[in-house]
Amino acid sequence: MDARYHVEITRQALAGRMDEIGLQVIVRANLRQDRLATLLGHPEIHFDASAFAAGEAYIAEQRRLALSALIDREDRLAALMAFGRLLHGRQDFYAHSNWAALWVEAHGGLERCGPEQIEPCLNPLAVKGLISGAGSALHFLACRVPLYGRWHRRHLTPADDHEIMNLDHPGRGPLFPFAMAAAVKHSRLELEILLSQLVQADGNSVLRHFSSRSS
Repeated sequence: MDARYHVEITRQALAGRMDEIGLQVIVRANLRQDRLATLLGHPEIHFDASAFAAGEAYIAEQRRLALSALIDREDRLAALMAFGRLLHGRQDFYAHSNWAALWVEAHGGLERCGPEQIEPCLNPLAVKGLISGAGSALHFLACRVPLYGRWHRRHLTPADDHEIMNLDHPGRGPLFPFAMAAAVKHSRLELEILLSQLVQADGNSVLRHFSSRSS
Protein backbone atom coordinates (compact mmCIF):
# COMPACT_ATOMS: atom_id res chain seq x y z
CA MET A 1 0.00 0.00 0.00
CA ASP A 2 1.28 3.44 -0.85
CA ALA A 3 2.78 5.37 2.06
CA ARG A 4 0.12 8.07 2.25
CA TYR A 5 -2.58 5.44 2.78
CA HIS A 6 -0.63 3.66 5.52
CA VAL A 7 -0.49 7.04 7.25
CA GLU A 8 -4.19 7.72 6.67
CA ILE A 9 -5.25 4.29 7.93
CA THR A 10 -3.04 4.45 11.01
CA ARG A 11 -4.13 7.93 12.02
CA GLN A 12 -7.79 7.18 11.45
CA ALA A 13 -7.62 3.91 13.38
CA LEU A 14 -5.77 5.34 16.37
CA ALA A 15 -7.42 8.77 16.52
CA GLY A 16 -8.18 9.72 20.09
CA ARG A 17 -6.33 6.71 21.48
CA MET A 18 -2.70 7.83 21.19
CA ASP A 19 -0.86 11.06 21.82
CA GLU A 20 0.72 12.80 18.82
CA ILE A 21 4.29 11.79 19.70
CA GLY A 22 3.26 8.16 19.94
CA LEU A 23 1.38 8.37 16.64
CA GLN A 24 4.41 9.81 14.89
CA VAL A 25 6.65 6.98 16.12
CA ILE A 26 4.12 4.35 15.05
CA VAL A 27 3.73 5.91 11.60
CA ARG A 28 7.50 6.12 11.03
CA ALA A 29 8.01 2.49 12.01
CA ASN A 30 5.11 1.50 9.77
CA LEU A 31 6.54 3.30 6.75
CA ARG A 32 10.07 1.96 7.32
CA GLN A 33 8.76 -1.50 6.50
CA ASP A 34 8.78 -0.44 2.84
CA ARG A 35 12.52 0.23 2.73
CA LEU A 36 14.55 -1.99 0.39
CA ALA A 37 15.93 -4.24 3.14
CA THR A 38 12.45 -5.29 4.23
CA LEU A 39 10.87 -5.38 0.77
CA LEU A 40 13.16 -7.93 -0.83
CA GLY A 41 12.85 -11.50 0.35
CA HIS A 42 10.36 -10.83 3.14
CA PRO A 43 6.87 -11.73 1.91
CA GLU A 44 5.76 -12.30 5.51
CA ILE A 45 6.18 -8.60 6.34
CA HIS A 46 3.77 -7.58 3.58
CA PHE A 47 1.55 -10.67 3.36
CA ASP A 48 2.81 -11.28 -0.17
CA ALA A 49 2.99 -14.59 -2.06
CA SER A 50 0.16 -16.04 0.07
CA ALA A 51 2.55 -16.22 3.03
CA PHE A 52 -0.36 -16.02 5.45
CA ALA A 53 0.98 -18.31 8.16
CA ALA A 54 4.36 -16.57 8.13
CA GLY A 55 2.65 -13.17 8.11
CA GLU A 56 0.56 -14.03 11.16
CA ALA A 57 3.66 -15.33 12.92
CA TYR A 58 5.49 -12.08 12.16
CA ILE A 59 2.64 -10.03 13.59
CA ALA A 60 2.52 -12.21 16.70
CA GLU A 61 6.27 -11.69 17.16
CA GLN A 62 5.95 -7.90 16.88
CA ARG A 63 3.13 -7.99 19.42
CA ARG A 64 5.33 -10.05 21.74
CA LEU A 65 8.17 -7.54 21.32
CA ALA A 66 5.84 -4.66 22.15
CA LEU A 67 4.59 -6.40 25.29
CA SER A 68 8.09 -7.31 26.39
CA ALA A 69 9.39 -3.79 25.84
CA LEU A 70 6.66 -2.31 28.01
CA ILE A 71 6.41 -4.91 30.76
CA ASP A 72 10.05 -5.91 31.13
CA ARG A 73 11.79 -2.60 30.38
CA GLU A 74 9.14 0.14 30.34
CA ASP A 75 10.55 1.03 26.91
CA ARG A 76 7.71 2.88 25.25
CA LEU A 77 9.71 3.77 22.13
CA ALA A 78 10.53 0.12 21.37
CA ALA A 79 6.92 -0.87 21.96
CA LEU A 80 5.56 1.83 19.67
CA MET A 81 8.00 0.82 16.92
CA ALA A 82 7.02 -2.84 17.18
CA PHE A 83 3.36 -1.87 17.00
CA GLY A 84 4.02 0.26 13.90
CA ARG A 85 5.74 -2.68 12.21
CA LEU A 86 2.79 -4.89 13.14
CA LEU A 87 0.29 -2.45 11.66
CA HIS A 88 2.14 -2.27 8.36
CA GLY A 89 1.69 -5.97 7.75
CA ARG A 90 -1.89 -5.98 8.91
CA GLN A 91 -2.71 -3.12 6.54
CA ASP A 92 -0.80 -4.63 3.61
CA PHE A 93 -2.85 -7.81 3.94
CA TYR A 94 -5.93 -6.00 2.67
CA ALA A 95 -4.08 -4.26 -0.16
CA HIS A 96 -2.17 -7.32 -1.33
CA SER A 97 -4.70 -10.14 -0.98
CA ASN A 98 -8.06 -10.84 -2.61
CA TRP A 99 -9.94 -10.60 0.71
CA ALA A 100 -11.88 -7.52 -0.42
CA ALA A 101 -12.86 -9.23 -3.68
CA LEU A 102 -13.97 -12.40 -1.90
CA TRP A 103 -15.95 -10.46 0.71
CA VAL A 104 -17.71 -8.28 -1.87
CA GLU A 105 -18.58 -11.31 -3.99
CA ALA A 106 -19.97 -13.14 -0.95
CA HIS A 107 -22.16 -10.14 -0.12
CA GLY A 108 -23.79 -9.69 -3.50
CA GLY A 109 -21.31 -7.57 -5.40
CA LEU A 110 -20.46 -3.88 -5.44
CA GLU A 111 -24.09 -2.89 -6.01
CA ARG A 112 -25.26 -4.51 -2.78
CA CYS A 113 -22.61 -3.54 -0.22
CA GLY A 114 -20.38 -0.65 0.80
CA PRO A 115 -16.87 -0.28 2.22
CA GLU A 116 -18.24 0.61 5.67
CA GLN A 117 -19.74 -2.89 5.92
CA ILE A 118 -16.63 -4.93 5.20
CA GLU A 119 -15.38 -7.16 8.00
CA PRO A 120 -11.73 -7.76 8.91
CA CYS A 121 -10.26 -11.16 8.13
CA LEU A 122 -9.56 -12.75 11.51
CA ASN A 123 -8.09 -16.04 10.25
CA PRO A 124 -6.56 -15.98 6.76
CA LEU A 125 -5.68 -19.67 6.99
CA ALA A 126 -9.36 -20.60 7.16
CA VAL A 127 -10.55 -18.61 4.11
CA LYS A 128 -11.13 -20.71 1.02
CA GLY A 129 -9.72 -19.18 -2.15
CA LEU A 130 -7.70 -16.51 -0.35
CA ILE A 131 -4.45 -15.60 -2.10
CA SER A 132 -2.06 -12.66 -2.25
CA GLY A 133 0.16 -11.50 -5.07
CA ALA A 134 3.74 -12.66 -5.42
CA GLY A 135 6.25 -9.86 -5.79
CA SER A 136 8.57 -9.95 -8.80
CA ALA A 137 11.37 -7.48 -9.47
CA LEU A 138 11.16 -8.34 -13.17
CA HIS A 139 7.49 -7.48 -13.54
CA PHE A 140 7.75 -4.52 -11.17
CA LEU A 141 10.43 -2.91 -13.35
CA ALA A 142 8.95 -3.95 -16.69
CA CYS A 143 5.53 -2.53 -15.85
CA ARG A 144 7.14 0.86 -15.25
CA VAL A 145 8.92 1.14 -18.60
CA PRO A 146 7.34 4.02 -20.56
CA LEU A 147 5.00 2.85 -23.33
CA TYR A 148 6.01 -0.81 -22.95
CA GLY A 149 4.88 -1.15 -19.32
CA ARG A 150 1.13 -1.22 -19.98
CA TRP A 151 1.54 -3.91 -22.63
CA HIS A 152 3.74 -5.98 -20.33
CA ARG A 153 1.20 -5.77 -17.50
CA ARG A 154 -1.62 -6.84 -19.79
CA HIS A 155 0.09 -9.65 -21.68
CA LEU A 156 3.06 -10.96 -19.70
CA THR A 157 2.31 -10.41 -16.02
CA PRO A 158 0.70 -13.42 -14.25
CA ALA A 159 -2.73 -12.91 -12.71
CA ASP A 160 -1.38 -13.72 -9.25
CA ASP A 161 1.47 -11.20 -9.44
CA HIS A 162 1.46 -8.21 -7.10
CA GLU A 163 1.32 -5.86 -10.07
CA ILE A 164 -2.06 -7.29 -11.06
CA MET A 165 -3.59 -7.93 -7.64
CA ASN A 166 -2.59 -4.97 -5.50
CA LEU A 167 -5.03 -2.43 -4.08
CA ASP A 168 -2.26 -0.02 -3.09
CA HIS A 169 -3.97 3.20 -4.22
CA PRO A 170 -7.34 4.44 -5.55
CA GLY A 171 -6.27 3.93 -9.15
CA ARG A 172 -6.52 0.19 -8.60
CA GLY A 173 -10.29 0.31 -8.86
CA PRO A 174 -13.51 0.15 -6.83
CA LEU A 175 -12.22 -2.40 -4.31
CA PHE A 176 -9.65 0.03 -2.92
CA PRO A 177 -12.09 1.70 -0.46
CA PHE A 178 -13.00 -1.76 0.85
CA ALA A 179 -9.34 -2.56 1.48
CA MET A 180 -8.92 0.78 3.28
CA ALA A 181 -11.99 0.28 5.45
CA ALA A 182 -11.00 -3.25 6.44
CA ALA A 183 -7.45 -2.11 7.24
CA VAL A 184 -8.76 0.65 9.52
CA LYS A 185 -11.02 -1.78 11.37
CA HIS A 186 -8.27 -4.34 11.83
CA SER A 187 -5.76 -1.70 12.93
CA ARG A 188 -8.19 -0.65 15.66
CA LEU A 189 -8.63 -4.29 16.63
CA GLU A 190 -4.85 -4.72 16.89
CA LEU A 191 -4.71 -1.83 19.35
CA GLU A 192 -7.46 -3.40 21.45
CA ILE A 193 -5.66 -6.75 21.44
CA LEU A 194 -2.40 -5.20 22.58
CA LEU A 195 -4.03 -3.11 25.31
CA SER A 196 -5.98 -6.12 26.55
CA GLN A 197 -2.82 -8.20 26.76
CA LEU A 198 -1.04 -5.41 28.61
CA VAL A 199 -3.80 -5.29 31.21
CA GLN A 200 -3.77 -9.07 31.60
CA ALA A 201 -0.02 -9.12 32.03
CA ASP A 202 0.56 -6.14 34.30
CA GLY A 203 -2.67 -4.40 35.14
CA ASN A 204 -3.92 -0.98 34.05
CA SER A 205 -0.84 0.84 35.30
CA VAL A 206 1.33 -0.34 32.42
CA LEU A 207 -0.95 1.34 29.87
CA ARG A 208 0.51 4.74 30.70
CA HIS A 209 3.80 3.56 29.15
CA PHE A 210 2.11 3.00 25.81
CA SER A 211 -0.76 5.41 25.30
CA SER A 212 -1.25 8.58 27.26
CA ARG A 213 -4.92 8.48 26.28
CA SER A 214 -5.68 4.92 27.44
CA SER A 215 -7.70 4.46 30.58
